[in-house]
Parts: sequence; C-alpha cells; structure tokens
Amino acid sequence: MKLTFYINSGLITLNFAASFFLSMFLLIMPAIFTSTSAFQFILLSILTGLIGAFIYPLLSYFLVEQLKVEPIYIGVYMVLVTLSGLAISQYLGRLADQGYSARKMYILANSGIILALLVYMNTNLFAVVLLAGVFFMAFGNASVPQMLTLSRQWTQDKPVDITQFNARIRAGISFAWMIGPPLGFTLVAYIGFTATFSMAVLVACIGIMFVALCIPEQPAANKPITNEPPTKAPLSFWFLALAIVMGSMGNNMYTSALPLYTINELALPRYTPGVLMGLVAGLEIPIMLWSSRLCQRFSKTHIMLAAFCFGCVFYIGVFNATTFAVLLALQVVNALFYGLFAGVGLTLMQEQLPARIGFTSAVYSNGFKIGVMVGASCMGVIAQYFSFRYALLGAAAASALGAVFLGLFLNHNACSQCKLSQDAL
Repeated sequence: MKLTFYINSGLITLNFAASFFLSMFLLIMPAIFTSTSAFQFILLSILTGLIGAFIYPLLSYFLVEQLKVEPIYIGVYMVLVTLSGLAISQYLGRLADQGYSARKMYILANSGIILALLVYMNTNLFAVVLLAGVFFMAFGNASVPQMLTLSRQWTQDKPVDITQFNARIRAGISFAWMIGPPLGFTLVAYIGFTATFSMAVLVACIGIMFVALCIPEQPAANKPITNEPPTKAPLSFWFLALAIVMGSMGNNMYTSALPLYTINELALPRYTPGVLMGLVAGLEIPIMLWSSRLCQRFSKTHIMLAAFCFGCVFYIGVFNATTFAVLLALQVVNALFYGLFAGVGLTLMQEQLPARIGFTSAVYSNGFKIGVMVGASCMGVIAQYFSFRYALLGAAAASALGAVFLGLFLNHNACSQCKLSQDAL
C-alpha cells in the first residue's frame, strides 16, 4: 500500500511539474525573441510572485504541522528572518540607486530562496529551518524589490503611464497568487510540503533563466556609480511607509491564521485556504487595473483610505463567518481592499522620492515584509493564548491604524505645501 501511495504521489508531482513547466515555457519563449517590453516585466512579476505564493501562505502551517512547534514560534521565525531580510534588501536597494546591477541582485536573491528551500525540504528541525531562513531566505526577501526596481528603471525613457504600469506589475503578482496557493495547498494535502517547495524551487530557477536571457541591464536613473549622499526622505514618507506596514500586517494576520483557523477550528476541508486565496487573487487583478483609472478622478491617498475601510469590514466579516459559502462571498470585499491598497501604494510611494527608485521600491517591499513579521508574530501570540479566530480582530485593528497613518501623511503633506507657499511669497 505504501509503495503504491509513493508511486501515485510521485506521478502526481511529476504531472503538476511538467504541466507548470510547459505553461511557463510557452509564456517565456515569445519574450526571448522580442525586444524588451512591458510584457516581459509583467511576466517577470508573475514568476517572482509565484515563488512567494508557493512559500509564504504555507509557512505557518509548515511550522506547526510539519515541525510540530508551538504557534508562538511562528513569530520567532518571522521576526528573525524578516529582520535579516530587511537589512539585506535595503542595502541592495541602495546599491541599485548607486548604479549597481539590479538584474544581478535579482539573480542573487532567487539563489538564496533556492538554497533555503533545499534545507527546508531535508530537515524537521526548527533550529535548522530558522538558520536557513536567516542566512539564505533573507537574500530572497530582495527578490520582489529588485524586480520592482528593474521594472521602474526600464520606464525611465519610455512614454508609459507609471501608475498603470505599476498596477499591471502588481496585478502580475496577484495573478501568481491566484495560481500558487490553491496548487500549493493541494500538493500539501495529497503529497506533502516537499512537493510545494519543489515547485517554488522550479519557479525560482525559471526566474533566474528568464532574467539572464530576456532582461538586459537597466540604467539606474542614468547615473554612474556614485557615493553622493542621497535625497533625505521627509517625515510624510515614513507615515506612508507605516500605512503600508499596517495594511500588510492586517493582510498577513489573516493569511497566517487562515489555514489553521479554517482547517482546525472550523473543520473545513484542507483545500479551503488555497481556494480562498486563489479566488481573492483573481478578483484583485481587475480591481488593481481599474485603480489606475480611478487615480484620474480621485487622489491616490483617498483611494488608499477607502481600501483600509474595506479591510476593516472584511476582517470583522471573517471573524463572524462560520461557513465556506460566507467566506467565499467575503473575498469580494477582500479583493476591494487589497486591489486598491496594492494598486496605488507603490506609485504613491515612488512619487515621494522619484530620484531614489531602488530605495523606495525596497521600502515598499520591506513594508510588506515588516507587516508579515509583526502580523505573524501577533497572530502566533493571540493563537497561543486565545484562538486563531481572534487574530482577525487584530487584523481589523491594523487596518484602522493604517487609515490613521495615512491621515497623518495627508496632514503633513498639506502642512509642507503651505510652508512652501509661504516661503515663495
């Protein structure tokens, strides 16, 4: 019986891998024989998003179910891995602004992910997983910001709508999350974590090959490597960064708690988290693309404020939901929150410091990483002493705080504009 199970499991894994590899190959091949275009960067965002989509939704479940650790250790892992990742990601972002190759740093980041996952697949010891996360996965944290930096560098001399382009890049990541979590949780349910992590390694390798073959070196703001002091970020920039952190924190408290809440506490099928994450990712895509048109009628800041309101409604709704049907319906509200939040956030942040694209892209991406760290840590503490369900109230509080920080950003910007007007007079 065991032999039959392993043979069937192996065949299923090979089938998934072959189908996925063929799909990626058919997408990538046209890009190899065409000049660099927006399509190639959208495809790169999909590949980069897929890596994370196979890893991050499963981490809390992996630590508790596979490594048999207490929920509070989820926070320990997230804090240490994220802190090391933040330092590396910001350093690489500064190098990109100084003229170093974001392309090569992207390849380095994916290599770190591959090394970390190879360790994860071959140990059941939490300490070994933690060390691999701190020393290898930390480099992987730079994958998304370096992809964003590469994409924005390409637009410097192109007649493109930056808001729309960034929205499409973010939509590419959401498209990846529409595929990754459902496939990942399905593989875990029928085969195990090794199959899902193997898929992430495969995609990381494809990403490296794609950048090496299809993406040429991009100029860093048309400046040579330099040690000149960069433009200082104003206080309003950091209020905006805190709003990004709060939005990510709420989202990650929800996504970290979702597998254990729906499977262990609501006794829903094991594929439930993947279906919910895949559905919302699919709904986010048109909303992100629509957000660029909304920016022509409303300010980006007000759009983000509306997003935080949707977030509060969603988390409170999930807290009170007990059936799969209600959770499915609530994903529409979740998509409105995340689609608007992610659709305009990157452009809004890059507009604050247009001469420091590498820095702002790293801060934006690291804001999400800090949200993951704090959100997962808070979720672990709440689950340890209460339940996974109550982590959803923490997510709602994070969205409310995000709206507060966004209000401070608006107020400080208004005061700065008034001061500039008075100085001019």
